[in-house]
Amino acid sequence: MSYEEVALLVERVSGERLLSDQKIRQIVSNKALIISQDINKTIAATLAKNDDKVVQVNANVDIYNPEEKEILLFDDGIQVKSQKAERQPKLDQSKKNQNLCRVKTPAIITDIVLLQKPTTKFEYIATPINANGEDLLSLASVIKAKILQEYGSQASPLNLVAITDGARTIRHRLLSIFGLEVTIILDWYHLCKKLRELMSMIANNKLEKAKHLKFLFSQLWQGNTAIALGYLKHQVQVRNLDKWQELIGYLEKHQHEIINYKRRSQAGKTLGSGRIEKGVDLTVGLRQKNKGMSWSRLGSRALSLLKVAELNGQWQQLWFPAPAA
Repeated sequence: MSYEEVALLVERVSGERLLSDQKIRQIVSNKALIISQDINKTIAATLAKNDDKVVQVNANVDIYNPEEKEILLFDDGIQVKSQKAERQPKLDQSKKNQNLCRVKTPAIITDIVLLQKPTTKFEYIATPINANGEDLLSLASVIKAKILQEYGSQASPLNLVAITDGARTIRHRLLSIFGLEVTIILDWYHLCKKLRELMSMIANNKLEKAKHLKFLFSQLWQGNTAIALGYLKHQVQVRNLDKWQELIGYLEKHQHEIINYKRRSQAGKTLGSGRIEKGVDLTVGLRQKNKGMSWSRLGSRALSLLKVAELNGQWQQLWFPAPAA
């Protein structure tokens, strides 16, 4: 519901105009800042206590063994439209054409991480914010502290497996926390999506596209990236050279993250990042990406933090803390 709808609902239930939409927005922002201060304090204390501690991960996780226990980590981001600093008056078409070169307002990006806990349940992780909606800590610092809180007492290296969409920022974040030993799997859904998008511009017609995709999917499903690359380089008649080179570059760059999905599937293990895709939709997308919406940085990030708290089962305690004994 929008803040305006909530204000009207409160009025219908109570019979009085107790809250305006602006007041509700302020309550949300204030509560998110309180949450942020608590997160910031906890994370800072954990990192200070473990100042020199490095998160040790197993470089040789047997991702195809159904008996091998894994700690799954999902990382994804979502962006929403940012409000302009000043509301511009409506322009007629001729003036619109003259202003096409204006710089667009940057999108507001919210990164959400999902970490599997020792109880096998998952916790949503987001960065705390300041009064401007900017990060108080890096997401990498928050992830590291959360892992130390949950697994710091474990003596052996962690069987951590990160499943991502292959974004460069996510890979760099994981490497900064865990080093080169971390196991990263390229999500099967995003791999297929990328292939379909680029092959639509590479193949000469729909028939050839279907033929190429059938072969590429079958090989990549079994982790045969070298065969898929050889096929692309020698068996495909190219309509768009730039997109063909982009696809080859994409497969080469992610070659070490493309696994034998068939074997992992037979082991009953997770192949994709659908859990976090749904997570970012729940935390941000469903509420903030409706048609015509734009957000301030603080408004967007504050609402996301409250949703993270709700998904983590902290809602009741957040708003109605148990009375002191």
